[in-house]
Amino acid sequence: MESTCDLIKVFNDTQFNIYGLSTEFKEEYYAIAKPGVVRGMHFQLPPEGHDKLITCISGEIQDVVIDLRKESKTYGRYTSVNLNEDNRNLIYIPSGCAHGYYIKGSKDALVYYKVTKPFVRELRSGVHWDSLDIPWEFDKEEVEVEREDKAWPKFEEFETPF
Repeated sequence: MESTCDLIKVFNDTQFNIYGLSTEFKEEYYAIAKPGVVRGMHFQLPPEGHDKLITCISGEIQDVVIDLRKESKTYGRYTSVNLNEDNRNLIYIPSGCAHGYYIKGSKDALVYYKVTKPFVRELRSGVHWDSLDIPWEFDKEEVEVEREDKAWPKFEEFETPF
């Protein structure tokens, strides 16, 4: 009989501990995001900044992270990866980094999060998604952006709390 199920291990605390990554997750949630939308770049202010573990269960996203940690050797740099239902990759985002993504293709994306501290709406902050010449995979004139995300300051004008 052919297999009728793929069992996919999303998290293994032993593997994370090998690399010194926090596995003390306090909340997990998911977002159902519409195609053609960019979200971000979000972070939670200290002292409640949290690490995040992100994967895309369905659909596809271009996931972007900006390092906001002033003392980090990668301060002011970004990374961009594609997460989707086929590659099943995860990205671990440390506290002090801004996170955002663009929903690619024509179907909704189901984005799954685990975080090391509870989400506190009053401590939510961000930097503008169109900072640092990030090579987003969309036409900037046609992308949809949430009102809150349009209002964040550009990285170049931003004073980091980290």
